[in-house]
Amino acid sequence: MNIEAQILTLITRIQALEESMQPGDDSTKTVGIALVPADLADIRAEMRQDLAALGDELAGLRRHMDECFTAIRSELHRIGGLPPEVIN
Repeated sequence: MNIEAQILTLITRIQALEESMQPGDDSTKTVGIALVPADLADIRAEMRQDLAALGDELAGLRRHMDECFTAIRSELHRIGGLPPEVIN
């Protein structure tokens, strides 16, 4: 699920809990408030996983682009299209 959508859902739940609370009804308030940190912890864990996956993808992309650049530079040098100082 989209992180922004999860945050909006949490905000909506908090607002609904605040609106539904009646004066003196502390049990509903306590249960609702207890759920929010758990939901936030879940969202943080998902964000960490997403960021780790993004980091892995970026590292793979960097390696791939470096391999492509090396091959192109080697090919240009082989055919004598550009002097080495221009390629580097």
